[in-house]
Amino acid sequence: MRTISLLAPTRIVIMVLSLCPAPFAATTAVAAPTEVDCTKCHTRLVVRMKIVHAPLQRGCPYCHTGIADALKVPHKKTNAITKGLSAEQPELCYGCHGRSEFTKKVVHAAVGMGCTGCHTPHAGNNEKLLVAAVPDLCFNCHDKGEFTKTKKHSPVEAGRCLTCHDPHSSDYPGILVKSPNEICLDCHGQIKTSSHAGGVFGKAGHPLGGERSLKGAGKQPVKDPKRKGKIFSCASCHNPHSSDEIKLFRYPAKTPSQLCSYCHTTKDVGSSGALP
Repeated sequence: MRTISLLAPTRIVIMVLSLCPAPFAATTAVAAPTEVDCTKCHTRLVVRMKIVHAPLQRGCPYCHTGIADALKVPHKKTNAITKGLSAEQPELCYGCHGRSEFTKKVVHAAVGMGCTGCHTPHAGNNEKLLVAAVPDLCFNCHDKGEFTKTKKHSPVEAGRCLTCHDPHSSDYPGILVKSPNEICLDCHGQIKTSSHAGGVFGKAGHPLGGERSLKGAGKQPVKDPKRKGKIFSCASCHNPHSSDEIKLFRYPAKTPSQLCSYCHTTKDVGSSGALP
């Protein structure tokens, strides 16, 4: 005679229940941010973007350490910092980018305003993750009219602001990558050995600036006689960006001698052409 076990249905029920998640489970595991693909909701951060910021590839918690549970919407923050970041800008960025490159003698004002004023922190289509291409990016702060006068310096016309300027910080005035005259002589090297600004100044030409010895003060940079607080350089006579005057003259003049009159008078200029 065949017998039927009454325990079989019980075993089946137990097996089925063991395969079910909540609501039968006592507790539900909380997903850590690293286990969540944030871009499923935040698609605009990466969609159709050519360049992705390296930290985003490592996972959003690399920078957003203050997000406790990425599955809960709105996200719960564990700190008071913007968007649950581990630090505010620019301190956050210094975690990967060397601080020394941003803290030289002359710091671009944009750095103090926050890195994301110029760079997108996630992904973008411009080099260096810039929010716009240079020079349009620069014109967000700098008056475009100063760069678009009738006579334009060729690097400006080509939109090469970063050929002369460091976008973060520099040890030179105007956040230049070199001293003013060194930059100019990179392209206009013949000026250093030519009779620049006419024969009235002799074979050596007009002084280009640099340093001179002052009694009791050692060597000091030559000061610009027209622009207070600035040193004398090529930019004392020429506008390095654009001008409505010939030869990119800084001041209105139709001839070089007319330009000279802004600093020199007939009484001042001797046979050497130097100021007293």
